[in-house]
Parts: sequence; structure tokens; C-alpha cells
Amino acid sequence: MSDTSAPTLEETFPIPGSPEEPNSLRMLGWELLDWNPDALKIKVRFQTRKEFRNPAGIIQGGIIAAMIDDAFGPMCILASGRTKVPLTLDLNVSYMAAGNHGKFVCEARIIRQGKSISFVEGELFDATGELVARATSTVRLIPMPQR
Repeated sequence: MSDTSAPTLEETFPIPGSPEEPNSLRMLGWELLDWNPDALKIKVRFQTRKEFRNPAGIIQGGIIAAMIDDAFGPMCILASGRTKVPLTLDLNVSYMAAGNHGKFVCEARIIRQGKSISFVEGELFDATGELVARATSTVRLIPMPQR
């Protein structure tokens, strides 16, 4: 028998904004697949748009970097118990393969978490499971803004 009172992943981290108030998570087709609070690991799926392609027909490198960065952000928010948001201090991306239009999955983890700085890393895979990019980042944690 399953516990129906347990929150779904979408309830754990609902996508902020709305179609009327879009943001980068919505633009990138962000979907939470898994969050492991003990291991500080997240798994996120993205769905690209045709307009994300460069003239060669592959997903533009900045979009690839944005997908990875948009896995890091929610991961740090969840890891802080929703009390802090990360500001990217640096983002180092190594591109391994061309990314074609479609679905991508990012697996990311917090390597070290301090009071005001965290070190994170992650990999982005295409729909076939091929490694497209790998990134590391240093983020500054600031208090969650009140809305």
C-alpha cells in the first residue's frame, strides 16, 4: 500500500512562474525527476525548443549551459530547505558531444556546501544517454527573497 500523503516531486519543487510570468525553468521545459536530500543529488529533465538550435541545427552551447545551471539552482534551494538561493559565481562547461533537439537529463550533486558558498557539478545527457556536457560551478548562497 502506497502513502498517498507523500508529496509528488512536482509538489516538492513546483515550477515557479506561469505561462503569463515565464522564467528560465519554464522556457527550458524543466521537470524534476529525482531529489535525494541525503546525497544532495538532483535529476532533472529538460525539453528543448526548435528555436534553441544554432545555424548548424544543434542546440546552442549557451542553452546547454543554461540547462545545467537550471539544475544547480533548484538543487541548492532544496538543499538549503528553501531558505537560500544560489548566485552563480563561475560556471565551467566542457562540451562532449553535439546536442540535438529533444529531451535532456541532468544529474547534479553538491560536492561541498558551506554557509555562504557551495561547489556543485553535473552532467547533461541527451535522449539516447550520450554525455553532452559536464559542468562545475561555485555558487554564493544568499537568503531567499521574500515575495
